[in-house]
Amino acid sequence: MTNPPQSLLRQYLPAEDDRDRHATWLELFFDLVFVFAIAEVAHLLHSDPTWGGIAGFAALFVPVWWLWIDFSYYADQFDIDRGPYRLVMLGVMFGLVIMALTIHDALQGGSAAFAIAYATLRFVIIFLYVQAWRLVPPSRELTARYTISFSVAFGLWLLSIAVPEPARFWLWAIALLIEVSNGPITYLTIRTVPTQKSHMDERFGLFVIIVLGEAIIAVATGVSETAWQWQSALTGAGGFLTAVSLWWMYFERADESTINQALRGGKLALLRAYLYGYSHILAFMGIVATGVGIQLAIEAVSSGDFGAAARTVLCGGVAIFLIGVTALQWATPQSLPRGVVGARLVLAALALSLIPLGVSPLAIVLVLSLSLVSLNRFDNIPLRVD
Repeated sequence: MTNPPQSLLRQYLPAEDDRDRHATWLELFFDLVFVFAIAEVAHLLHSDPTWGGIAGFAALFVPVWWLWIDFSYYADQFDIDRGPYRLVMLGVMFGLVIMALTIHDALQGGSAAFAIAYATLRFVIIFLYVQAWRLVPPSRELTARYTISFSVAFGLWLLSIAVPEPARFWLWAIALLIEVSNGPITYLTIRTVPTQKSHMDERFGLFVIIVLGEAIIAVATGVSETAWQWQSALTGAGGFLTAVSLWWMYFERADESTINQALRGGKLALLRAYLYGYSHILAFMGIVATGVGIQLAIEAVSSGDFGAAARTVLCGGVAIFLIGVTALQWATPQSLPRGVVGARLVLAALALSLIPLGVSPLAIVLVLSLSLVSLNRFDNIPLRVD
């Protein structure tokens, strides 16, 4: 009996060399394709800035984010840039484009098409973990857990296609709960934690750049459609300053050692690493919502239509980002000073307190942007020159 061809798939091991890992060209291309999916979710929120639209945005952002997490973390563990796996990932990218095209109608009568596209991509990740179980014996306890858990969730996604709404949405929620909870449960209960040489911290940072890019596009689009009126231009400038502040706050305290230290630490380190990883969804979602909210504010300068739901998109986006970035940076080995945590939570509360106030969109954007600049100054995180 011959051994399986180990060269077809290998795990990234920390002892292979001393060089830091960085995203491959394939991973960068993969992230670029995700821009379209994020843009579709953002456009959904912009076209329906109501309470229902906000709920739909959040509900669809989670599965989109989770697909990125699953495929990115698989590539963090195993080399997908060789042999047939590169072709598989290119096929996944095409599937992501198809799925993104179903997002706009996913909650408006087109949920079956979204479920089919999503389930197809879930089948691919299951196939990849089966291959890892077969070809990388040291990781079998981990990959078996992932395969079983994802297969159960996959069955629910398939079942959801055959049942009507709203039961279909409840099945989606249960399936996502199984998928999202699988990681921490597995890593906290398996006997031996595989220790790949991780670069997920960098991948998180790259995804932040992607969603910040979507926010910048939203600001520029909003200004371009207002004939450059001074109020709209000033609101756009405040919006750009807000995006810069979000970038500054995230990257000036970015820690690229979090995942690797957690994989070599104890259960508490793993638990903090999952808080770090999962809190990114709040940061990602907050950036996208903030960008859409600024675009709505720019448009409202002319139209005067900036109701409570639209204000919630902007102010809530900033608040969610602050909560998410504070949680994830607190969970890193460097953690955060208590004063910084308190100041960020105070600003999040201030942002939310602006929602019921009937002040102008220009005033809200300027208050938020200047407050974020002041917060970064209070954090004492000047731009590094090194």
